[in-house]
Amino acid sequence: MRVNDLLKLTVLDLALGGKALTRHEGRVVFVDRGLPGDVVEARVTRVKPSYAEARLERMETPSSSRIEARCAHVGVCGGCRMQELPYAAQCESKQRQVRDALERIGRLEGFTLKPIRPAPAVFRYRNKMEFSFHPAEGGVALLGLHERGTFDRVFAVENCWITTELAVEIVRLTQRFAAARGWQAYHPARHTGLVRFLVVRHLPHTAQCAVQLVAADAGVPGLDEWAKQIAERSPEVRSVTLGINRSRANIAVAEEERVLHGDGLVLERLLGLEFEAPSTAFLQTNSAQAEALYAAAVEAAGLSANDVVLDLYCGTGTLTLLMARVAREAVGVESVEDAVARARENAARNGIAGVRFVAGETRAVLRQWARGERAGAPRPDVVVVDPPRAGLHPRVVFRVAELEPRRIVYVSCNPATLARDAADLAGRHYVLAEAEPFDMFPHTPHIECVARFERVAGAPRPTPAALPTA
Repeated sequence: MRVNDLLKLTVLDLALGGKALTRHEGRVVFVDRGLPGDVVEARVTRVKPSYAEARLERMETPSSSRIEARCAHVGVCGGCRMQELPYAAQCESKQRQVRDALERIGRLEGFTLKPIRPAPAVFRYRNKMEFSFHPAEGGVALLGLHERGTFDRVFAVENCWITTELAVEIVRLTQRFAAARGWQAYHPARHTGLVRFLVVRHLPHTAQCAVQLVAADAGVPGLDEWAKQIAERSPEVRSVTLGINRSRANIAVAEEERVLHGDGLVLERLLGLEFEAPSTAFLQTNSAQAEALYAAAVEAAGLSANDVVLDLYCGTGTLTLLMARVAREAVGVESVEDAVARARENAARNGIAGVRFVAGETRAVLRQWARGERAGAPRPDVVVVDPPRAGLHPRVVFRVAELEPRRIVYVSCNPATLARDAADLAGRHYVLAEAEPFDMFPHTPHIECVARFERVAGAPRPTPAALPTA
Protein backbone atom coordinates (compact mmCIF):
# COMPACT_ATOMS: atom_id res chain seq x y z
CA MET A 1 0.00 0.00 0.00
CA ARG A 2 1.31 3.42 -0.99
CA VAL A 3 0.19 7.02 -0.77
CA ASN A 4 -2.26 7.90 -3.60
CA ASP A 5 -3.38 4.28 -4.05
CA LEU A 6 -7.13 4.07 -4.71
CA LEU A 7 -8.68 1.30 -2.61
CA LYS A 8 -12.07 -0.34 -2.54
CA LEU A 9 -12.99 -0.75 1.12
CA THR A 10 -15.88 -1.92 3.28
CA VAL A 11 -16.41 0.11 6.44
CA LEU A 12 -16.44 -2.15 9.51
CA ASP A 13 -17.04 0.30 12.35
CA LEU A 14 -16.50 3.85 13.55
CA ALA A 15 -13.25 4.65 15.33
CA LEU A 16 -12.86 6.99 18.31
CA GLY A 17 -13.16 10.47 16.85
CA GLY A 18 -15.66 9.47 14.17
CA LYS A 19 -13.50 8.20 11.31
CA ALA A 20 -14.57 5.09 9.41
CA LEU A 21 -12.58 2.00 10.35
CA THR A 22 -11.74 -0.48 7.56
CA ARG A 23 -9.04 -3.07 6.74
CA HIS A 24 -7.00 -3.73 3.63
CA GLU A 25 -4.59 -6.65 3.33
CA GLY A 26 -4.51 -7.00 7.11
CA ARG A 27 -3.79 -3.33 7.80
CA VAL A 28 -6.23 -0.99 9.55
CA VAL A 29 -7.28 1.91 7.35
CA PHE A 30 -9.04 5.01 8.68
CA VAL A 31 -11.22 6.83 6.15
CA ASP A 32 -12.34 10.40 6.80
CA ARG A 33 -16.01 9.59 6.06
CA GLY A 34 -18.24 6.54 5.99
CA LEU A 35 -20.59 4.44 8.11
CA PRO A 36 -20.53 0.72 8.98
CA GLY A 37 -21.53 -1.32 5.93
CA ASP A 38 -20.60 1.30 3.33
CA VAL A 39 -18.52 0.15 0.38
CA VAL A 40 -16.31 3.06 -0.65
CA GLU A 41 -13.43 4.04 -2.87
CA ALA A 42 -10.82 5.93 -0.89
CA ARG A 43 -7.42 7.38 -1.76
CA VAL A 44 -4.53 6.68 0.62
CA THR A 45 -3.11 9.87 2.16
CA ARG A 46 -0.79 8.43 4.80
CA VAL A 47 0.87 5.08 5.48
CA LYS A 48 2.24 4.00 8.86
CA PRO A 49 3.59 0.60 9.94
CA SER A 50 0.38 -0.39 11.72
CA TYR A 51 -2.28 1.65 9.94
CA ALA A 52 -3.07 3.93 7.02
CA GLU A 53 -5.32 6.94 6.44
CA ALA A 54 -7.44 7.59 3.37
CA ARG A 55 -9.80 10.20 1.93
CA LEU A 56 -13.24 9.20 0.63
CA GLU A 57 -13.40 9.57 -3.15
CA ARG A 58 -16.66 7.83 -4.00
CA MET A 59 -19.49 6.04 -2.24
CA GLU A 60 -19.87 2.83 -4.25
CA THR A 61 -22.60 1.11 -2.22
CA PRO A 62 -24.25 2.80 0.77
CA SER A 63 -24.85 0.66 3.86
CA SER A 64 -28.29 -0.90 4.13
CA SER A 65 -28.48 0.51 7.67
CA ARG A 66 -28.21 4.12 6.48
CA ILE A 67 -31.19 6.38 7.14
CA GLU A 68 -32.07 9.77 5.71
CA ALA A 69 -30.54 12.65 7.65
CA ARG A 70 -32.89 15.30 8.96
CA CYS A 71 -30.33 18.07 8.34
CA ALA A 72 -29.80 19.38 4.81
CA HIS A 73 -26.19 20.25 5.68
CA VAL A 74 -25.05 16.74 6.63
CA GLY A 75 -22.88 16.41 3.52
CA VAL A 76 -20.84 19.53 4.21
CA CYS A 77 -21.03 20.18 7.97
CA GLY A 78 -18.32 18.93 10.28
CA GLY A 79 -20.66 18.52 13.23
CA CYS A 80 -23.40 15.87 13.10
CA ARG A 81 -21.65 13.46 10.76
CA MET A 82 -23.36 10.38 12.24
CA GLN A 83 -26.94 11.49 11.49
CA GLU A 84 -27.37 8.85 8.80
CA LEU A 85 -26.75 6.06 11.31
CA PRO A 86 -29.75 4.99 13.45
CA TYR A 87 -29.41 6.38 16.96
CA ALA A 88 -29.30 2.97 18.63
CA ALA A 89 -26.39 2.03 16.37
CA GLN A 90 -24.62 5.29 17.27
CA CYS A 91 -24.83 4.39 20.95
CA GLU A 92 -23.64 0.83 20.33
CA SER A 93 -20.63 2.15 18.42
CA LYS A 94 -19.71 4.60 21.18
CA GLN A 95 -20.01 1.85 23.79
CA ARG A 96 -17.50 -0.25 21.81
CA GLN A 97 -15.16 2.72 21.42
CA VAL A 98 -15.00 3.28 25.18
CA ARG A 99 -14.30 -0.39 25.88
CA ASP A 100 -11.69 -0.50 23.14
CA ALA A 101 -9.93 2.60 24.50
CA LEU A 102 -9.81 1.27 28.06
CA GLU A 103 -8.59 -2.17 26.98
CA ARG A 104 -6.26 -1.17 24.14
CA ILE A 105 -4.84 2.18 25.30
CA GLY A 106 -5.12 1.66 29.04
CA ARG A 107 -4.43 -2.10 28.91
CA LEU A 108 -7.06 -2.48 31.64
CA GLU A 109 -9.11 -5.50 32.54
CA GLY A 110 -11.52 -6.60 35.25
CA PHE A 111 -13.53 -3.37 35.26
CA THR A 112 -17.29 -3.04 34.78
CA LEU A 113 -18.43 -1.03 31.78
CA LYS A 114 -22.01 0.05 32.29
CA PRO A 115 -24.34 0.43 29.29
CA ILE A 116 -24.10 3.83 27.64
CA ARG A 117 -26.70 6.35 28.79
CA PRO A 118 -28.54 7.59 25.66
CA ALA A 119 -29.50 11.25 25.43
CA PRO A 120 -33.12 12.09 26.38
CA ALA A 121 -33.48 14.03 23.10
CA VAL A 122 -31.50 13.51 19.90
CA PHE A 123 -32.43 16.87 18.32
CA ARG A 124 -32.77 20.38 19.76
CA TYR A 125 -30.61 19.32 22.71
CA ARG A 126 -27.65 21.70 22.52
CA ASN A 127 -27.89 24.81 24.67
CA LYS A 128 -24.87 26.63 23.22
CA MET A 129 -23.58 27.05 19.66
CA GLU A 130 -20.80 29.11 18.08
CA PHE A 131 -21.33 30.39 14.53
CA SER A 132 -18.55 31.91 12.42
CA PHE A 133 -18.43 34.89 10.09
CA HIS A 134 -16.42 34.62 6.88
CA PRO A 135 -15.92 36.94 3.89
CA ALA A 136 -18.09 35.88 0.94
CA GLU A 137 -18.26 37.09 -2.65
CA GLY A 138 -19.01 40.78 -2.95
CA GLY A 139 -17.68 41.46 0.53
CA VAL A 140 -20.80 40.15 2.31
CA ALA A 141 -20.18 38.75 5.78
CA LEU A 142 -21.40 35.17 5.60
CA LEU A 143 -22.55 33.73 8.94
CA GLY A 144 -22.69 29.97 9.41
CA LEU A 145 -20.75 26.87 10.40
CA HIS A 146 -17.40 25.53 9.24
CA GLU A 147 -17.23 23.04 6.42
CA ARG A 148 -16.00 19.64 7.51
CA GLY A 149 -12.27 19.55 8.13
CA THR A 150 -11.67 23.27 7.47
CA PHE A 151 -11.02 26.42 9.46
CA ASP A 152 -11.28 28.90 6.58
CA ARG A 153 -14.52 27.89 4.82
CA VAL A 154 -18.03 28.55 6.13
CA PHE A 155 -21.45 27.67 4.75
CA ALA A 156 -24.68 29.56 5.42
CA VAL A 157 -27.00 27.81 7.88
CA GLU A 158 -30.56 27.21 6.75
CA ASN A 159 -31.35 25.27 9.90
CA CYS A 160 -29.47 23.48 12.65
CA TRP A 161 -31.37 20.64 14.28
CA ILE A 162 -29.20 20.20 17.37
CA THR A 163 -29.65 23.72 18.71
CA THR A 164 -32.87 25.50 19.63
CA GLU A 165 -35.28 27.17 17.21
CA LEU A 166 -34.67 30.53 18.88
CA ALA A 167 -30.92 30.18 18.29
CA VAL A 168 -31.54 29.52 14.60
CA GLU A 169 -33.83 32.57 14.37
CA ILE A 170 -31.12 34.73 15.98
CA VAL A 171 -28.59 33.51 13.41
CA ARG A 172 -30.94 34.34 10.54
CA LEU A 173 -31.72 37.79 11.96
CA THR A 174 -28.01 38.52 12.42
CA GLN A 175 -27.22 37.36 8.89
CA ARG A 176 -29.84 39.72 7.43
CA PHE A 177 -28.63 42.60 9.60
CA ALA A 178 -24.99 42.00 8.66
CA ALA A 179 -25.84 42.10 4.95
CA ALA A 180 -27.95 45.26 5.33
CA ARG A 181 -25.28 47.13 7.33
CA GLY A 182 -22.31 45.88 5.32
CA TRP A 183 -20.51 44.14 8.15
CA GLN A 184 -17.01 43.06 7.14
CA ALA A 185 -16.12 39.55 8.23
CA TYR A 186 -12.78 38.80 9.84
CA HIS A 187 -10.54 36.61 7.68
CA PRO A 188 -8.76 33.95 9.80
CA ALA A 189 -5.72 33.78 7.51
CA ARG A 190 -5.37 37.40 6.34
CA HIS A 191 -6.39 38.89 9.70
CA THR A 192 -8.51 41.58 8.11
CA GLY A 193 -12.14 42.50 8.75
CA LEU A 194 -14.22 42.99 11.85
CA VAL A 195 -16.97 40.54 12.91
CA ARG A 196 -15.74 37.08 13.94
CA PHE A 197 -18.30 34.92 15.79
CA LEU A 198 -21.85 34.79 17.05
CA VAL A 199 -22.33 32.76 20.25
CA VAL A 200 -25.86 31.82 21.31
CA ARG A 201 -26.61 30.10 24.62
CA HIS A 202 -30.25 29.13 25.21
CA LEU A 203 -30.89 27.23 28.44
CA PRO A 204 -34.03 25.06 28.38
CA HIS A 205 -34.44 24.61 32.15
CA THR A 206 -34.71 28.36 32.80
CA ALA A 207 -35.78 29.56 29.31
CA GLN A 208 -32.97 32.13 29.34
CA CYS A 209 -30.91 33.08 26.30
CA ALA A 210 -27.59 34.93 26.07
CA VAL A 211 -26.18 36.23 22.78
CA GLN A 212 -22.64 37.45 22.18
CA LEU A 213 -21.19 38.99 19.05
CA VAL A 214 -17.39 38.58 18.95
CA ALA A 215 -15.53 41.18 16.89
CA ALA A 216 -11.98 42.43 16.43
CA ASP A 217 -13.04 45.95 17.41
CA ALA A 218 -15.99 47.80 18.91
CA GLY A 219 -16.80 49.78 15.75
CA VAL A 220 -19.49 47.42 14.39
CA PRO A 221 -21.98 49.40 12.25
CA GLY A 222 -25.43 49.54 13.84
CA LEU A 223 -24.33 47.56 16.89
CA ASP A 224 -26.89 49.00 19.30
CA GLU A 225 -29.73 48.57 16.79
CA TRP A 226 -28.68 44.93 16.23
CA ALA A 227 -28.72 44.31 19.99
CA LYS A 228 -32.17 45.94 20.24
CA GLN A 229 -33.57 43.71 17.49
CA ILE A 230 -32.08 40.59 19.11
CA ALA A 231 -33.53 41.49 22.52
CA GLU A 232 -36.96 42.17 20.99
CA ARG A 233 -36.96 38.82 19.21
CA SER A 234 -37.99 36.98 22.38
CA PRO A 235 -38.49 37.74 26.09
CA GLU A 236 -36.19 34.78 26.74
CA VAL A 237 -33.21 36.86 25.50
CA ARG A 238 -31.83 38.02 28.85
CA SER A 239 -28.37 39.15 27.77
CA VAL A 240 -26.75 40.61 24.64
CA THR A 241 -23.05 41.45 24.73
CA LEU A 242 -20.18 42.46 22.48
CA GLY A 243 -16.96 40.54 23.01
CA ILE A 244 -13.71 42.05 21.75
CA ASN A 245 -11.02 39.65 20.50
CA ARG A 246 -8.06 41.41 18.88
CA SER A 247 -5.82 38.34 18.85
CA ARG A 248 -5.07 36.21 15.81
CA ALA A 249 -6.34 33.06 17.49
CA ASN A 250 -9.42 31.84 15.64
CA ILE A 251 -11.49 31.06 18.74
CA ALA A 252 -14.69 32.59 20.10
CA VAL A 253 -13.10 34.07 23.21
CA ALA A 254 -13.57 37.66 24.37
CA GLU A 255 -10.63 39.56 25.85
CA GLU A 256 -13.06 42.23 27.03
CA GLU A 257 -16.83 42.48 27.07
CA ARG A 258 -19.43 45.23 26.68
CA VAL A 259 -23.00 44.62 27.83
CA LEU A 260 -25.58 45.81 25.28
CA HIS A 261 -28.74 44.42 26.88
CA GLY A 262 -29.46 42.93 30.30
CA ASP A 263 -26.72 42.31 32.84
CA GLY A 264 -24.57 39.85 30.92
CA LEU A 265 -25.66 36.89 33.05
CA VAL A 266 -27.85 33.82 32.56
CA LEU A 267 -29.20 31.28 35.02
CA GLU A 268 -28.95 27.50 34.72
CA ARG A 269 -30.86 25.05 36.92
CA LEU A 270 -29.51 21.53 37.48
CA LEU A 271 -30.68 18.92 40.01
CA GLY A 272 -32.46 21.51 42.12
CA LEU A 273 -29.58 24.01 42.25
CA GLU A 274 -29.27 27.31 40.40
CA PHE A 275 -26.05 28.51 38.77
CA GLU A 276 -25.62 32.09 37.60
CA ALA A 277 -22.90 32.59 35.05
CA PRO A 278 -21.66 35.06 32.42
CA SER A 279 -22.75 34.21 28.91
CA THR A 280 -19.25 32.91 28.08
CA ALA A 281 -18.70 30.76 31.21
CA PHE A 282 -18.43 27.00 30.86
CA LEU A 283 -21.67 25.09 31.35
CA GLN A 284 -22.45 21.63 30.05
CA THR A 285 -24.06 22.17 26.64
CA ASN A 286 -26.71 19.46 27.03
CA SER A 287 -28.69 20.46 30.11
CA ALA A 288 -30.89 17.36 30.38
CA GLN A 289 -28.01 14.91 29.97
CA ALA A 290 -25.80 17.01 32.27
CA GLU A 291 -28.17 16.21 35.11
CA ALA A 292 -27.75 12.49 34.45
CA LEU A 293 -23.96 12.86 34.21
CA TYR A 294 -23.66 14.81 37.46
CA ALA A 295 -26.04 12.51 39.31
CA ALA A 296 -23.89 9.56 38.24
CA ALA A 297 -20.73 11.33 39.45
CA VAL A 298 -22.30 11.99 42.87
CA GLU A 299 -23.41 8.36 43.09
CA ALA A 300 -19.95 7.11 42.08
CA ALA A 301 -18.37 9.23 44.81
CA GLY A 302 -20.32 7.25 47.44
CA LEU A 303 -20.04 10.08 49.97
CA SER A 304 -21.05 9.94 53.61
CA ALA A 305 -21.92 12.84 55.90
CA ASN A 306 -18.41 12.77 57.41
CA ASP A 307 -16.46 12.84 54.13
CA VAL A 308 -14.27 15.56 52.68
CA VAL A 309 -14.31 15.77 48.88
CA LEU A 310 -11.82 17.62 46.68
CA ASP A 311 -13.14 18.70 43.26
CA LEU A 312 -10.41 19.58 40.74
CA TYR A 313 -11.10 21.69 37.61
CA CYS A 314 -14.36 22.75 39.28
CA GLY A 315 -15.28 25.65 36.97
CA THR A 316 -18.20 27.62 38.42
CA GLY A 317 -18.72 24.95 41.08
CA THR A 318 -21.52 22.80 39.70
CA LEU A 319 -20.20 19.43 40.88
CA THR A 320 -18.65 20.87 44.02
CA LEU A 321 -22.00 22.19 45.22
CA LEU A 322 -23.78 18.95 44.36
CA MET A 323 -21.16 17.01 46.35
CA ALA A 324 -21.41 19.48 49.22
CA ARG A 325 -25.07 18.59 49.72
CA VAL A 326 -23.89 15.13 50.86
CA ALA A 327 -20.37 15.54 52.28
CA ARG A 328 -19.13 17.23 55.43
CA GLU A 329 -16.93 19.53 53.35
CA ALA A 330 -16.33 20.09 49.65
CA VAL A 331 -13.40 22.05 48.23
CA GLY A 332 -13.31 23.15 44.59
CA VAL A 333 -10.08 24.06 42.81
CA GLU A 334 -10.07 26.14 39.62
CA SER A 335 -7.38 28.17 37.82
CA VAL A 336 -9.76 30.77 36.32
CA GLU A 337 -10.33 33.38 39.03
CA ASP A 338 -13.57 34.70 37.53
CA ALA A 339 -15.00 31.17 37.61
CA VAL A 340 -14.01 30.86 41.27
CA ALA A 341 -15.78 34.14 42.06
CA ARG A 342 -18.91 32.82 40.33
CA ALA A 343 -18.64 29.52 42.20
CA ARG A 344 -18.63 31.36 45.54
CA GLU A 345 -21.66 33.39 44.45
CA ASN A 346 -23.43 30.19 43.41
CA ALA A 347 -22.77 28.66 46.83
CA ALA A 348 -24.34 31.69 48.49
CA ARG A 349 -27.27 31.70 46.03
CA ASN A 350 -28.09 28.09 46.91
CA GLY A 351 -27.47 28.50 50.65
CA ILE A 352 -24.89 25.71 50.72
CA ALA A 353 -22.48 25.67 53.66
CA GLY A 354 -19.46 23.42 54.09
CA VAL A 355 -18.04 24.40 50.73
CA ARG A 356 -15.11 26.57 49.69
CA PHE A 357 -13.25 27.36 46.51
CA VAL A 358 -9.54 27.79 45.87
CA ALA A 359 -8.15 29.77 42.93
CA GLY A 360 -4.94 28.30 41.59
CA GLU A 361 -3.26 25.96 39.15
CA THR A 362 -4.11 22.37 40.05
CA ARG A 363 -0.57 21.03 40.32
CA ALA A 364 0.56 23.89 42.57
CA VAL A 365 -2.48 23.63 44.86
CA LEU A 366 -2.08 19.86 45.20
CA ARG A 367 1.62 20.21 45.98
CA GLN A 368 0.88 22.75 48.73
CA TRP A 369 -1.94 20.57 50.04
CA ALA A 370 0.27 17.45 50.19
CA ARG A 371 3.08 19.35 51.94
CA GLY A 372 0.72 20.80 54.52
CA GLU A 373 1.39 24.34 53.28
CA ARG A 374 -2.32 25.23 53.08
CA ALA A 375 -3.91 26.00 56.41
CA GLY A 376 -7.11 24.12 57.14
CA ALA A 377 -6.68 21.70 54.27
CA PRO A 378 -7.75 18.24 55.48
CA ARG A 379 -6.86 15.20 53.42
CA PRO A 380 -9.78 14.32 51.15
CA ASP A 381 -11.65 11.04 51.37
CA VAL A 382 -12.72 11.37 47.73
CA VAL A 383 -11.18 13.31 44.84
CA VAL A 384 -13.23 14.31 41.80
CA VAL A 385 -11.50 15.35 38.56
CA ASP A 386 -13.18 16.85 35.50
CA PRO A 387 -10.23 17.84 33.28
CA PRO A 388 -10.21 19.24 29.73
CA ARG A 389 -9.85 16.91 26.72
CA ALA A 390 -6.09 16.67 27.23
CA GLY A 391 -6.69 14.81 30.49
CA LEU A 392 -4.50 14.86 33.60
CA HIS A 393 -0.85 15.87 33.77
CA PRO A 394 1.28 13.00 35.19
CA ARG A 395 2.19 15.19 38.16
CA VAL A 396 -1.50 15.72 38.93
CA VAL A 397 -1.96 11.94 38.98
CA PHE A 398 0.99 11.64 41.37
CA ARG A 399 -0.19 14.43 43.66
CA VAL A 400 -3.73 13.03 43.83
CA ALA A 401 -2.35 9.59 44.71
CA GLU A 402 -0.10 11.24 47.32
CA LEU A 403 -3.21 12.45 49.13
CA GLU A 404 -4.37 8.82 49.40
CA PRO A 405 -8.12 9.31 48.92
CA ARG A 406 -10.03 6.05 49.14
CA ARG A 407 -11.78 6.81 45.83
CA ILE A 408 -11.29 8.92 42.69
CA VAL A 409 -14.17 9.91 40.40
CA TYR A 410 -13.05 10.92 36.91
CA VAL A 411 -15.48 12.80 34.65
CA SER A 412 -14.05 12.54 31.14
CA CYS A 413 -14.86 14.08 27.76
CA ASN A 414 -12.20 12.03 25.96
CA PRO A 415 -12.06 8.21 26.31
CA ALA A 416 -8.49 8.11 24.95
CA THR A 417 -7.04 10.36 27.66
CA LEU A 418 -9.23 8.68 30.28
CA ALA A 419 -7.69 5.34 29.29
CA ARG A 420 -4.16 6.78 29.40
CA ASP A 421 -4.75 8.32 32.83
CA ALA A 422 -6.43 5.13 34.07
CA ALA A 423 -3.23 3.25 33.28
CA ASP A 424 -1.21 5.90 35.14
CA LEU A 425 -3.56 5.69 38.13
CA ALA A 426 -3.21 1.89 38.11
CA GLY A 427 0.53 2.42 38.54
CA ARG A 428 -0.31 4.52 41.60
CA HIS A 429 -2.42 1.75 43.18
CA TYR A 430 -5.85 2.93 41.97
CA VAL A 431 -7.93 0.33 40.18
CA LEU A 432 -10.67 1.19 37.70
CA ALA A 433 -13.81 -0.34 39.23
CA GLU A 434 -16.40 0.84 36.74
CA ALA A 435 -17.03 3.32 33.94
CA GLU A 436 -20.31 4.60 32.52
CA PRO A 437 -20.45 6.29 29.09
CA PHE A 438 -22.90 9.11 28.38
CA ASP A 439 -23.99 10.28 24.95
CA MET A 440 -24.07 14.02 25.53
CA PHE A 441 -23.98 14.87 21.82
CA PRO A 442 -26.05 12.63 19.53
CA HIS A 443 -24.94 12.40 15.88
CA THR A 444 -21.40 13.51 16.78
CA PRO A 445 -18.35 11.38 17.72
CA HIS A 446 -18.04 12.90 21.21
CA ILE A 447 -18.42 10.72 24.31
CA GLU A 448 -18.43 11.55 28.04
CA CYS A 449 -17.73 9.06 30.83
CA VAL A 450 -17.91 8.82 34.59
CA ALA A 451 -15.24 6.46 35.94
CA ARG A 452 -14.73 5.26 39.52
CA PHE A 453 -11.29 4.27 40.84
CA GLU A 454 -10.68 2.54 44.17
CA ARG A 455 -7.44 2.56 46.14
CA VAL A 456 -5.85 -0.85 46.57
CA ALA A 457 -6.03 -1.93 50.19
CA GLY A 458 -2.65 -1.72 51.93
CA ALA A 459 -0.98 0.08 49.00
CA PRO A 460 2.21 1.99 49.90
CA ARG A 461 2.21 5.76 49.81
CA PRO A 462 3.85 7.36 46.72
CA THR A 463 7.38 8.61 47.41
CA PRO A 464 8.97 11.81 46.04
CA ALA A 465 11.41 9.69 44.05
CA ALA A 466 8.45 8.48 42.00
CA LEU A 467 7.39 12.00 41.03
CA PRO A 468 7.20 12.27 37.19
CA THR A 469 9.64 14.72 35.61
CA ALA A 470 7.40 15.41 32.58
